Amino acid sequence: MRKGFTTGTAAAAAARAHAALIISGIMTDCADVIMPDGSRMRIPVSCSAEGAFAVKDSGDDPDVTHGAEIHASVRLNSSGRIEITGGRGVGRVTKAGLQIPVGEAAINPVPRMMIEQNVREVIGTENGAVVTISVPEGERLAERTFNERIGITGGISIIGTTGIVHPMSVDALVDSFKCEIDVKLAENRHITLVAGKIGEKHLQAVYPDDEAVMVSNYFGEAFSYLRSKGVSEVTLAGHPGKLAKLAMGHYNTHSAASPQAQGFVSRALSLSGDFNTVEEICLTHPEGFGRIAELISGRVRMDYGFKRTDVLLFNMKGDLIGTCSA
Repeated sequence: MRKGFTTGTAAAAAARAHAALIISGIMTDCADVIMPDGSRMRIPVSCSAEGAFAVKDSGDDPDVTHGAEIHASVRLNSSGRIEITGGRGVGRVTKAGLQIPVGEAAINPVPRMMIEQNVREVIGTENGAVVTISVPEGERLAERTFNERIGITGGISIIGTTGIVHPMSVDALVDSFKCEIDVKLAENRHITLVAGKIGEKHLQAVYPDDEAVMVSNYFGEAFSYLRSKGVSEVTLAGHPGKLAKLAMGHYNTHSAASPQAQGFVSRALSLSGDFNTVEEICLTHPEGFGRIAELISGRVRMDYGFKRTDVLLFNMKGDLIGTCSA
């Protein structure tokens, strides 16, 4: 299946192209974007004196932002700093618990880093700039997302952790991680499951030799396959916003197939007040997540018959905030 690129990559490409026009006076039809891993990807762009845009391409992954124009305009100044802000169609954060502070444009940390790095390479170290990211269809597209439920209003989020969109065909994905499990079992290796790259990164920061199997949202399929292979012990690692859903009995953790977990977590910890996200609880009550790890372990063992299910819970910064070995 064909890979694509994130809204963050599209924004960085547009910003780079407009910055290049301002510096050189030359319009370009592509931008060589510096990616988070240091590689480069050539992204088609359209450029004018007012700004530039790239068309988001999700590859073969179904995504509401596929085909959306991600615009950027760059205004040079003498501050030496690069300021990144959101214009029309980019959501604004209204509730705590997300990666971006309340009041800021919903442009996540990795896309911000990409935009700054790409613009900086073009304008040099002495110039400063204000970069405005906008999405003309952003408000309409946001109606098809969960942004409003988590406190992002007025448009979509500019997101992405690797800059690349990997297609998530369910059958292909499940077949893929089953093969990976088979290989590890043939090597007599312990199985650790994570949802994706963020969980894997945080896990390896603590346990560098632990190579996890990424199962996306399909923990139920992974657990059933492990049991069919006679596996009796498994480790789970990741963010409690995802893994707490397992304690609720939801083994497909996609947002379209399971509810958000902050209500369950706050009740389990006997917390008062409303919380926008589980990450908000991680930040304000990190001492309680050992209990959440226990609930996850207990429910998975009960439902799938594992003799032992270890759980490692990390917040978004990668801090290990809850563990269970049972």
